[in-house]
Amino acid sequence: MKMPVLCLLLLGALGFAFPLTAAPAQADFYVATDGSDRWSGRLASPNADRSDGPFASLSRARDAVRELKKAKGGDILVSIRGGEYRLDETVVFGLQDSGRGAATVTYAAYSGETPVFRSSVEVKGWKLLQEYPSALPARARGKVRVAEVDEKFLTLYDGEGRLPRARSASFAAQVPESEEEQAAFKLTKNKLYYPKGALKDWPNLEDVELFIRPQHAWIFNILPLASVDEAAGVAYTKIPGSYTLRPQIIQLVESKLAWVENALEELDEPGEWVLNTQEGKLYLWPRSDTPVYRPQLRELIRVEGSIDRKGPVDTPVRNLVFRGLHFKHGDRYTLKEDDAGLQHDWEMLDVDNALMRFRGAENCVVDKCSFSDSGGGAIRLDLYGRGNRFQGNQIEKIGGTGILLCGYGPGTKDVNGRNEVSNNRIRKFGEIYRHSPGIMLWQSGENRVVNNLIHDAPYCGIIVSGFLSHFFGRPDGRELVRTIRWHEMGELKTMESWEEAVPFLHSHDNRIEYNEIHHVMSDMGDGNGIYVRGAGPGNVIRRNYIHHLLGPTRMQAAIRTDGGQRDTLIAENVIYKCTAKGIVLKLNNRVENNLVMDLVPAEFRGESIPPSYLVLRESPLEGARIERNLFLTSGGSAVFYDETKERRFPVMALAKDADTDFNVFWAAEDPSLSESHLATSQSQGVDAHSLAADPLLVAPEKGDFRLTLASPARSLGVLSLDVSEMGVKADGPAPSAEK
Repeated sequence: MKMPVLCLLLLGALGFAFPLTAAPAQADFYVATDGSDRWSGRLASPNADRSDGPFASLSRARDAVRELKKAKGGDILVSIRGGEYRLDETVVFGLQDSGRGAATVTYAAYSGETPVFRSSVEVKGWKLLQEYPSALPARARGKVRVAEVDEKFLTLYDGEGRLPRARSASFAAQVPESEEEQAAFKLTKNKLYYPKGALKDWPNLEDVELFIRPQHAWIFNILPLASVDEAAGVAYTKIPGSYTLRPQIIQLVESKLAWVENALEELDEPGEWVLNTQEGKLYLWPRSDTPVYRPQLRELIRVEGSIDRKGPVDTPVRNLVFRGLHFKHGDRYTLKEDDAGLQHDWEMLDVDNALMRFRGAENCVVDKCSFSDSGGGAIRLDLYGRGNRFQGNQIEKIGGTGILLCGYGPGTKDVNGRNEVSNNRIRKFGEIYRHSPGIMLWQSGENRVVNNLIHDAPYCGIIVSGFLSHFFGRPDGRELVRTIRWHEMGELKTMESWEEAVPFLHSHDNRIEYNEIHHVMSDMGDGNGIYVRGAGPGNVIRRNYIHHLLGPTRMQAAIRTDGGQRDTLIAENVIYKCTAKGIVLKLNNRVENNLVMDLVPAEFRGESIPPSYLVLRESPLEGARIERNLFLTSGGSAVFYDETKERRFPVMALAKDADTDFNVFWAAEDPSLSESHLATSQSQGVDAHSLAADPLLVAPEKGDFRLTLASPARSLGVLSLDVSEMGVKADGPAPSAEK
């Protein structure tokens, strides 16, 4: 049986307890913290005089494998002893590091031990700050320490994990008063009107960053400041935001959605720190007596083939395996002027913002590794990536995305796909870039994303995305436009139809199955458990368990197909106790045999908004199916079919425009609610064979949503759904020990 969610949450954090397969008795090479790169890399006996033994570094073992392959065929194993290994530069595996033929080269933890790779170095030379800068808050005086540093970094760590940077109180972005200024403001993305006193023209302004949700509730920008005019209450950023830096069009419950970090005036809590690069000083109010570490790298491991960005052919690295290794303490990425954003700038195309990065890889494996306490993402697969497997890994307490599969932009080059992301436990992601998903597929097709557990994060669980056709013909901008491979598009400069777009939408035929997602969408406004948009046809969202999405707005859904998305199957999913919306259906997508139960009302502007179980938004629904679903509420109001007119779409989407039948509706507290819904539907020629009846689930309050043998839903052909099959399997990573 699946372990109850409460038990998972009460088990604790960095106790990674992977059921590692015992290493073979003899590896080809060994690495140990007390080894030497001058030695042979062999395993020394306990009684040896230590004139020989294991290597000291992963890079030396890699080089030794290159030599060994000249003389040896077959599989090669490098066994890495437990302990901490500091990386001063990214370890790069290239074409010469591939396994020969079908053979593999494996870098694995020594049986029963955990090697830890980090890029950080200890900050030393701390002194108690005795001459207080005027900007330092009074309550911090006598508590802050200072050290001299000569590097710039954006994250900092102690023995408890990532340290919080000094942060100002939140404030609301403003709109200029005059109509003329407002008109000009709408065309800029780097100009901020702020309340007087919220920002200052700090002497080290280049160190201060603006954190803001610009205009829309689905993106979170971190932008370096270029100038601040305190008299006018206007600031400019060095890099433009994803949208205009204005108040959000649809406000969240908390409307103050901007703040700054790394100003000495804000250093007023234990654990906070400020880096002043002009002075070369690091200020810290310690929260413990443990050492403090600054990161040196964003990428710890990079597997890189021969990438021809403009040309038709890439040559990948093949058959590398990484097993049982732990990675931590990477720095975070910052936006660059020439970045090419994916949809909504959730990620950037082909950048170095993950601890482990594959850039041109085939048949590579990351198995039972762990990633934690870092400023960016955990794993990303860029451009060419086929047949790779990311399985059984533990990812937690990271600033960005858990796992990203990121192919090429629209064009004829479609070389990212047929990968597997399975049995991973991903939690507490997006801790800095709050819009980061647990798993994201962009322009990547025919992948299996199966049996993952994703939870406790500000934004989406899984995103399947590609290209939004209306971006063709737009002027240059960071989002999507810069990803287009114009030299492969021929005469096509705009896209007027789905049929024109399909050949260039490479996120097709993905199978998102048997995943468990809970307690995501805790902070951002407009997002989902699973989201599909701009993807090609044939994506299947099946048998996922999505529950307890208890976010701050009415805008979120458990599963959503968004504007323009077609040919997607949403089937046999269990959606339980999620805020606001169950499934959002648009166009010809199919919703079959899902259970949507006990959704939670949303609070919006002081009002309680009834939850919507199936939301119909974009016509035409010709070819869509709504069949054999269970829509159930134990109490309170519910909108089973939300057919509300939406401003963006000229024609209202109605259930009668789809093939809608054989569904079950039940309002346990007030059966007349489900009965009146069905009567209304049937009067409109919808749900002719559907029922308003108790489907008799086994024990939903205990997480057992199966149908009893006496269930009337069985007569309609409804399949029983067992959530114990969803989420990580028994051989996956153990839950972490932190609540």
